[in-house]
Amino acid sequence: MAVQTRAQLDIKSNTVKNETAPSANTAARVGGLLEDLSDSVTLNGERGFASLYVDTPTGYTPNTFTEVVVNITMSNGASAGSIFSASEYTISYTGSITVGLRISCQLVFAGDNSRIYSFWIAQNGNIIPQSLSEERTQGTHNHTICLEAFVLASTGNSFEIFASSNSGNEITIQTVTFTACTI
Repeated sequence: MAVQTRAQLDIKSNTVKNETAPSANTAARVGGLLEDLSDSVTLNGERGFASLYVDTPTGYTPNTFTEVVVNITMSNGASAGSIFSASEYTISYTGSITVGLRISCQLVFAGDNSRIYSFWIAQNGNIIPQSLSEERTQGTHNHTICLEAFVLASTGNSFEIFASSNSGNEITIQTVTFTACTI
């Protein structure tokens, strides 16, 4: 059978529940509904979260006008479940079924005045456009950006932060919290 939405499952289960014709609810029909339900549910063993963080100021030079991975070394943060692995700057989904994930990042940085810095979340090296956060600096003080994306992830999918700038000058990343969790 197949993964289905709650609305699709509601229609099927109400059909089986409200069926009044004799012998209409065959073993195949009821069994098919049960298979669809089990294919569509996320079990506790398939839930989890992982995080990476930076809590010590770290220098990083964004690529000028080209989106590249922010390849700074981060520390492993809190995690739960066994469906993620995290290393340096990448969080990978290692679960066995396709699941919905919320990927988020909060990043604080300081850079040159009057520059544009763009940040994204990427899945398997492909930027997720709606995760874009762009900051035009007005001073050299700290700037905070927040990124978020909701995605479907399959076994082996990886997630990273990408950045670009209109300046090739180094920025100082003050803190990062990069998180993935099942939804």
